[in-house]
Amino acid sequence: MSELGTIAIEKRDIANRRSSKQLRKSGYVPASISCKGKESISVAVKADELRKSLTTYGRNALFNLTMSDDNSITGMVKEIHLSPLKGEMLHVDLQEVSFHEAIKADLSIRLKGLDILEFKKLMALPQMDVIRVKGLPQDIPDDITIDVSNVKGVENINISDVKFPEGIVPELSSEQCVISIVEVKRQDNNNSNEKIAEIATY
Repeated sequence: MSELGTIAIEKRDIANRRSSKQLRKSGYVPASISCKGKESISVAVKADELRKSLTTYGRNALFNLTMSDDNSITGMVKEIHLSPLKGEMLHVDLQEVSFHEAIKADLSIRLKGLDILEFKKLMALPQMDVIRVKGLPQDIPDDITIDVSNVKGVENINISDVKFPEGIVPELSSEQCVISIVEVKRQDNNNSNEKIAEIATY
């Protein structure tokens, strides 16, 4: 397990739309910490510090969430709610975790060997953006790399074809398609011109 990052959080006594708006103007993001068997805790975190921590340690990293009363919680960022227009953080869902209890998380998909695939006149069409997995929080990576350089022709890469780290189990069917490999079809220039001329006549 890599070193835990630290994020300072502040408890909120009032959690409503008005106070949340004021927090955002002050450079903070309203947040809540979900704790197993307990009520969630309303907190606030500095937006810049949160972005820096996620960039440094990764989307699925574990953090010491420290409070002003010297208490700390081991947790991770579960979900970030963004403004649909500006993309700014509106609210962050944090989750308390235990090193001994498995959790679920979404792994981003990274493709390796796309240049070799292109040389073979093939193209990768992702069928999903993330793969949901289950495992101990300290074992969950940020992403999963799929190497397509050895693909020889048209085929589907399914969950069963993906190599996951030890202790990480996919929460999807083994037959679920992750990536479709298809041929790159190049149109003949004459045919293309004929189609353009045909469209122009309508």
